[in-house]
Amino acid sequence: MTATPSAADGVHAYLAVQVEALHRHRGPVVDREPDAVHRMRVATRRLRSLLTAYAGLYAELPLTRRRLRWLADELGKVRDLEVLRTRFAKRLGDERPDWFAALVEQERLAYGPLVLACERERTTKLLAAAATLAESPVFTPAAARPAEEVLAPVVEAARRDMLRALASIPGAADPDEARHRARNAAKRTRYAAEAAAVLGEPAEAIADEAKRIQNRFGRCQDDIVAIRYLEAHAPGSALLEDERRRHAKHLARVEAMLESA
Repeated sequence: MTATPSAADGVHAYLAVQVEALHRHRGPVVDREPDAVHRMRVATRRLRSLLTAYAGLYAELPLTRRRLRWLADELGKVRDLEVLRTRFAKRLGDERPDWFAALVEQERLAYGPLVLACERERTTKLLAAAATLAESPVFTPAAARPAEEVLAPVVEAARRDMLRALASIPGAADPDEARHRARNAAKRTRYAAEAAAVLGEPAEAIADEAKRIQNRFGRCQDDIVAIRYLEAHAPGSALLEDERRRHAKHLARVEAMLESA
């Protein structure tokens, strides 16, 4: 007879994977290896979401969301430039205008503070706290209860928050900001559902739904960041007009999705 999985069974395993990723990518970030910043940043975001959604499973939390937010912000200063650089490089082909060279240099210089941040005692303590949480968790009684009883309501609450964020977009005073909030809500829902994989197909379906929404709104957000950068550094360029056309196409797809929801 198969034992009923506990609330801690799936969630803590997922948390431990994210902690391992934090440790594994620290060195590659310092060495400036491709995609290392992105992977480490995603791990910090997933951990922050877990500590919000499933804090009730842990009697002690040596790792705090505030510490993770700091690390995510430090990583983001490089990652945001990296996203722009790779995006524009694909669009420009062999052409390399002066503003693009300046962007490349800006990204290179941003690595200096990030490397120092990764080597700081603050980061070492953060990673040690994360390891303690992963390796020696102190659970609450709720963690031993059946996963369906404890995790399903958390996942469903996250999904409701996501749907409310989506519903707020049409009448929002700032639609761009509303779409950004909806994307963040989708991320939180996705991570909560992925961590509750022991629930099976229901959680998997919600995670897939949230991922689709996250990706759809993510394209719009990336468009906006690219357009604003080009408006400041390459006004009147053909690339700027191309980015605006792409954004209009992505917005149309988002609007169609909202209408069919």
